[in-house]
Amino acid sequence: MKKLTLLAALGLGMASVSAQAAVVECLISGTPTPQEFTPQFCSSQASSPATEVIFRLTSSKPIAEVTWNYSGTSGRWDCRKGQYCVFSNSTREPSGNAEACATRVLYKDGTWENLNSCAYGMFWYGSGPVITPFTHDVTEEQLNASSEQF
Repeated sequence: MKKLTLLAALGLGMASVSAQAAVVECLISGTPTPQEFTPQFCSSQASSPATEVIFRLTSSKPIAEVTWNYSGTSGRWDCRKGQYCVFSNSTREPSGNAEACATRVLYKDGTWENLNSCAYGMFWYGSGPVITPFTHDVTEEQLNASSEQF
């Protein structure tokens, strides 16, 4: 009985390690200062109302395909099967937020994983001096591509 309990505990431990391997990160594009991807949450003042929140799924294993679920304030979403998902504040509202979750990932080795890894980004446009704006562009290729290409 002790062996069975130990094996069950080890199995649950390995499942939780596996579930933590893939993480959604985000950054705010169109800001007065350079931004870096951060896991689960990002926020920044924006240089203009035309702001983007860029999400990406990172993993220790090469990614073939991602299923995204997303929501946020009014704007346009571009989320395909690649490891990037982009929210554009097309309404030009002075502030907003967006959340993207990776719900399933298919790895290059043929294995897959159901996830609930999310990141939340918030932005606001304020007055003040604007230093050289930083914009992080995501190409069509990145939206459609697997992680092995980057």
